[in-house]
Amino acid sequence: MSNNSAFATFSIIFLKELKHAFRDKDVLIYTFVVPAVIYPMLLICGIEMFIMKSESDTRDHIDYAVQASAAQSAKIKYVRQLLAASKDKKFVEISSADPQKDLFEGRIKFFLNEVPGSAPAETEVQASVPRGMFADRVVDDINEQLHASYKAALNQAFKEKGLGPAAVQVNTLEQRNLNPEKREVFSMAMALLFFSLFNVALGAAYPAIAATSEEFERNTLEPCLVLPVNHWFIISAKLMAVVTLATLAGSLNLASMAADSGLALMGADTVKGTEMLRLTIKMTAAQVPLVVLSYISISFLYAALLLVSSSFCRTVRSSQQWISLPLTLFMIVPIAALMPSVDLTAVTAWIPILNSLLTLRSLFNGEAFTWLHMISFVQTFLLVALSTKIASVMVFERFEDKWRF
Repeated sequence: MSNNSAFATFSIIFLKELKHAFRDKDVLIYTFVVPAVIYPMLLICGIEMFIMKSESDTRDHIDYAVQASAAQSAKIKYVRQLLAASKDKKFVEISSADPQKDLFEGRIKFFLNEVPGSAPAETEVQASVPRGMFADRVVDDINEQLHASYKAALNQAFKEKGLGPAAVQVNTLEQRNLNPEKREVFSMAMALLFFSLFNVALGAAYPAIAATSEEFERNTLEPCLVLPVNHWFIISAKLMAVVTLATLAGSLNLASMAADSGLALMGADTVKGTEMLRLTIKMTAAQVPLVVLSYISISFLYAALLLVSSSFCRTVRSSQQWISLPLTLFMIVPIAALMPSVDLTAVTAWIPILNSLLTLRSLFNGEAFTWLHMISFVQTFLLVALSTKIASVMVFERFEDKWRF
């Protein structure tokens, strides 16, 4: 068979799979509707709820109490004066017989107490807040008010002595990794990138079923058997179609969630806590092709494994049940890959799937391309080739019927 004939056959099978996929409502829903509409809408709802909660906390009064045993402390009295200097009367002190109980029951947001300091015979003022998602917000509000009131009192004292205002400045903090090769520890962009990988798997699931078990169920596999080409060649064309749809689903999800998250944050510049939800991409031009290559290699790996899983079955229903196993794996492994304690090492570079995700993370973070990344790419290529061969045997070799159920 000539190269032109082989390419023509490959194109026919590839286009046939794409056409069949666009006629299947399940493929359309899980490849386009869910990634491009459903998940982005959930993201918007989550961001809007976060903004509403943040704005509500900004408008609400922050009630606090003082431990009775430390009420007469000079330091406590000074902190109370600074909090009382709030222009919008945000901090309201209330009496409490048991501040700790009132804190746990939600009547107050924090209480003040005097505790032993780091130096002997020294004491410090401690504000106790409950552990929770919005507890950091209360701590930030307290610190901001203390800084503002202290700066105002300091400026007034300088003014009374004929001096200029104090040069007091609160610097903006930036989270960053101490490793100079890594650009960031975590960002919204990385979270969306990894979440889109689940949509890559979801977008490949139903096309993989349509390319294998659905062919058995509808008796449409016979025309492929009479083609004068190797069965592995046919499966490769089917795999390419599944990869195309999977990558399209992940890309649509990534683009849609990025656009929708930006839209949801419009006008929320003054809301505290939204900085971590904004997309800040710090990739260089040299990183982009490596990140894209890593993303596509993961698409090939996911599609190949799903193709193998679905090739074991003769009906669509049984294939849907069987394919849920790798889908569950594709949901769990990205969580492990995002853990700060897990990194691409000489050990993790040999763990399938995990090494691909760690490669994507490290390249996205700006690490230099090393032999560990090369091991991951080569291993992914070998797994894709092996999976394609197994799928070819399971689909076309009739003597393997005993392994199908």
